[in-house]
Amino acid sequence: MLPEGVDNISVRVPNLTIVHQQNTCEFEKLLQAFDACVNLTQVSFNYILLLLDVWITAFEELKQELANSHNKGEPLENWQKFLQIWSRIFDQIFAQKFRSEDALRIQGKFINALIICRLRQQHLIDVFLQMNSQLTHNELDEIYRCLYELRKEIKSLKKALIEYQNN
Repeated sequence: MLPEGVDNISVRVPNLTIVHQQNTCEFEKLLQAFDACVNLTQVSFNYILLLLDVWITAFEELKQELANSHNKGEPLENWQKFLQIWSRIFDQIFAQKFRSEDALRIQGKFINALIICRLRQQHLIDVFLQMNSQLTHNELDEIYRCLYELRKEIKSLKKALIEYQNN
């Protein structure tokens, strides 16, 4: 309700379009980072299932190998022998599984999702750094690059000065 005698109130609102666009962009980066993490979780699960299959298969073969050795009357002499058998079996199973097209596809999706998630996280960190007036990763890289170039230039100038003084 307006006070008595006031028909309307005119309020001037500053142009919020730029702020809205910036917030929308930041929110979009947040959603992209979240989506990348969810995707990484999904493909990680498939990768873990692949590794689990390797472990289960290797353990089954180890049990079979140990049972065959026991049936032949060849007991294990020590832990080193056991570890040699386990290592040989595990390496064979691991190599077999990870040479398959399916395993390569799962591994490729896992690596891609990991890289994308890391990039999205870096974008999000840059947004938070900018919001708090901090230097971003790219800005720091540029500073370090400039420092490196300046050091090279100083070194070459010192060398030129020494050559000039010697002549």
